[in-house]
Amino acid sequence: MLAAAVVGLLFWRQPSQPVKPVEPHQLASSVPVVTNAESAASATLELYRRKALYATFQKHPFLAAHETGVFAWTSEDGKNPDVIRQLAHNELEFERMAEESSRIYRRQLVYHKDTVDAQIERSKLTGEPVREITLPGLDGQQVQFEVTGSDLNPSGQQGTLTGYVAGQPGSTVSFAFKGGREAFTILSPSDGLFLQGDPREPGELIVKSINPETYVAGVCGNP
Repeated sequence: MLAAAVVGLLFWRQPSQPVKPVEPHQLASSVPVVTNAESAASATLELYRRKALYATFQKHPFLAAHETGVFAWTSEDGKNPDVIRQLAHNELEFERMAEESSRIYRRQLVYHKDTVDAQIERSKLTGEPVREITLPGLDGQQVQFEVTGSDLNPSGQQGTLTGYVAGQPGSTVSFAFKGGREAFTILSPSDGLFLQGDPREPGELIVKSINPETYVAGVCGNP
């Protein structure tokens, strides 16, 4: 059940293409009809601002503050609205993340240097299945994930893995990946570890420390 939810999260969060800049005259048909000329001008400018805002979307928007051989953590506060605007692909994603902020403790962008699909590809060459994966927590934390189950596409480019945190058999970990994008949920009550990783771009994860009292972990579309 949890694995299916994380798969849904991965596919639901596939980002739309960044909106290209548009000229104000191209927005005329999209602006709501208003009777006041000044209000119409304001509405046009606001719509232009909202559409053009994400034209500057970029991969790896922040510098790494801390790095290991596998991950690089940025230091920007992922609950800050200005930072969210740089993380989001579009206005809907910005609004979803802004609303979500009240139900999480932290949000941090992490870069993954050795994605799981690459690890699985190497394992196919050796004939040894992937039995353990390292997942990122916050601020340099790394979580060892013992793999007990898998459902992999023959291509090795997408699939799901399930298991538990190493040394914590009472915990639950679910992981999904597709084309370099990854999503995961870690629920480990015994050590107070409640994390969710959302895909941004290939090799980029938005890692969140969630509040289990107000956040249904791993549900597709958890705003």
